[in-house]
Amino acid sequence: MHKYKTHIILLILFLIGFALRFSSISQQLSYWNDESHAAFFARAITQTGIPQTPSGSGTGIYQLGFYYVTALFFKLFGITELSGRLPSVLIGSLLIIVIFWITKKVSDTKSAFLASFLMAFSQIQLAWSTQLRPYIWLELFSLAVLYFSYKALSSKKMVEKNIIFASFSALISAFFHGTGLINLAFISIVFIYKCIRDKQYKYLLALIPATLIAALFLYFSFGAGLANIIGLFTTFHTYIVHYRVYLFYHYLWLLIGSGLGVLALWHKNKQLMFLLVGFISLIFFIAIFKINPRYVRYSLPAFPLLYMLFAIGLVNVSEVLAKHLSFKYNKIIILILLSGLFLAWPIKKGKMIMQPQAYYGINNDMRENPIVDYKSAFIKIEKLIGDREDVIVMDAWNDRVPWYLPDQPFVWINRDGKGQSPYGEKNISTPQQFEAIKKQYPAGIVIVENWESQTSPEMQDYIRRTLKEEFGEQTVKGNEKDSWSITVYSWGL
Repeated sequence: MHKYKTHIILLILFLIGFALRFSSISQQLSYWNDESHAAFFARAITQTGIPQTPSGSGTGIYQLGFYYVTALFFKLFGITELSGRLPSVLIGSLLIIVIFWITKKVSDTKSAFLASFLMAFSQIQLAWSTQLRPYIWLELFSLAVLYFSYKALSSKKMVEKNIIFASFSALISAFFHGTGLINLAFISIVFIYKCIRDKQYKYLLALIPATLIAALFLYFSFGAGLANIIGLFTTFHTYIVHYRVYLFYHYLWLLIGSGLGVLALWHKNKQLMFLLVGFISLIFFIAIFKINPRYVRYSLPAFPLLYMLFAIGLVNVSEVLAKHLSFKYNKIIILILLSGLFLAWPIKKGKMIMQPQAYYGINNDMRENPIVDYKSAFIKIEKLIGDREDVIVMDAWNDRVPWYLPDQPFVWINRDGKGQSPYGEKNISTPQQFEAIKKQYPAGIVIVENWESQTSPEMQDYIRRTLKEEFGEQTVKGNEKDSWSITVYSWGL
């Protein structure tokens, strides 16, 4: 009977988590920059079988697995915002079960339920599992790599199924995003430790092909050359203010609970403690110091691991407190009260969400990504263009026009006029270059972002002073507190 109760509670968590996520994507809200990029290449796969632009350019093996998964859902359910985001919703919901299963295997059922609860209702999980982005997939792979690494360390064999499963999970994750290579780095560290621990030094030779695979992934992503690969290892960012605010203001409650988990595992399971702490530290280290210290989404794969530590910590504290009480259900009651105490602040601040929302903001922790209702804007732009074929569109980003207006000629207005793009469009950056384009086309439409963007402030001001303002567009429905806007200008219309 206990087993059935467990399954019923877990099923309820899964269904609620799925409902929260699906209700949001059913709004069919606009894609933002990075989403339209992935959607464009996925749509190309449905049309040609290959993720490339009409000019024949592509992104190498970068996000290749993610593009093909998205393309499959485009094929099955149509090319819409909902079908593009549906895989993330499914994986985000599946993670509720996966983290329960893994936490139960390595710890206990109560910790598993609490970790699953955090996965189901955390705002950051709801936000990224309703986006056409691969970060929620990376959480799945990080959990798989952790679990198989833990099992591999418990085995006396050097080459056994768990080390193979962990390596395979790490390899697949790299096809969804370049940061999946963090998983490969982690399993390599675990393998080195196991070789040294068991004095099986000859197996260290396996690191040679692992290093070669990582180098090939880097080389064939966006056609990165040797200089780019060397730069990745030699570049070291030192700016930490962004992440410091992010972690200590928004997630101090999670860090404190995770610290309690570290203390609990120090006495109960040091091997699991070192794996969790080591993996979390590696993810944050690479995200901050090697990738980009101003984008917190690269640290997302660490969060399921933090949820596990948090859950283990609170369960351990509740059991310690329960020893001083004698009534029958003391452990459960104390755990509920303790969890309520820890989660009161995140619930009040919107870090835990219990009811459906039209949009779960990806900027609710740190304001990083411009969220504008581009879908509505481009519908209006398409009406402005009408049947005319002599209209040029200029934009501050190069993924939006190819997605929303296929086959429409466009120009990318960036800061230096040298930005590399797979779309093959012309890049400009100065008023002189802008006027030269105007002379070539009798009519044009220019999208200006009302913040300091790829287009310089000087260029934005020039456009505002010399062109006719057509309309402005604000952020998507449900994201009004995170104000972003664009203004559309024209000539010759």
